[in-house]
Amino acid sequence: MKQLVMRGPTLPARIFFRVIRGIKSTFGVDSYLKNEDRRILEQVIFPYFLNENDFQNVLFVGCHWYTKGYNKWFEEKKKNYWTIEIHPSRKRYGAKQHIIDGMQNICCHFSPSSLDLIMCNGVFGWGLDARSDVEQAFRESFVCLRDGGVLVVGWDDIDERRPFPFDRCRSLQKFQPFVFPPLARSRYVTDTPYAHTYDFFVKRGTPTVGG
Repeated sequence: MKQLVMRGPTLPARIFFRVIRGIKSTFGVDSYLKNEDRRILEQVIFPYFLNENDFQNVLFVGCHWYTKGYNKWFEEKKKNYWTIEIHPSRKRYGAKQHIIDGMQNICCHFSPSSLDLIMCNGVFGWGLDARSDVEQAFRESFVCLRDGGVLVVGWDDIDERRPFPFDRCRSLQKFQPFVFPPLARSRYVTDTPYAHTYDFFVKRGTPTVGG
């Protein structure tokens, strides 16, 4: 089997795009990644949760320049929107309610059953790597979500970015699959070279809306 080689942009290209993002930011214009998995996240997943009143208390895990615009979407919908990111330098990309910490420590910041939705996209295999940290992160997610609360995990299903088989994560076994209504399934694999996959989980019983 041919090994997939992930090539990023060249140094001149990175500098160019960084300058462009800086100019856009000066004028209050947000920048976004242009790929298929982000399209699914931004045009399919987000709109559903933004328009469902049952999902008011929201935690988004992981911040970078391409997530900064998400804050406005959720805050304008009057969601109680939080972000968490372990790198202090990325606080500027976070929400007004931002936490500097790892996902594995969310019980230090949220009470049990206080969240309606946790979205963890591009974190498993991109910083959340150690088996113990992954297990603790999803275990604490279960504690902080209310009954019927939803956990969305987006991850790259390739050897280079999979710390261990995702389906063998024991803490996720506490959840039930959540059939996400717009996609009519609980797992969706995007048409990308890195097989970016979205898994949808619900705490315990049937969610309050949808599926």
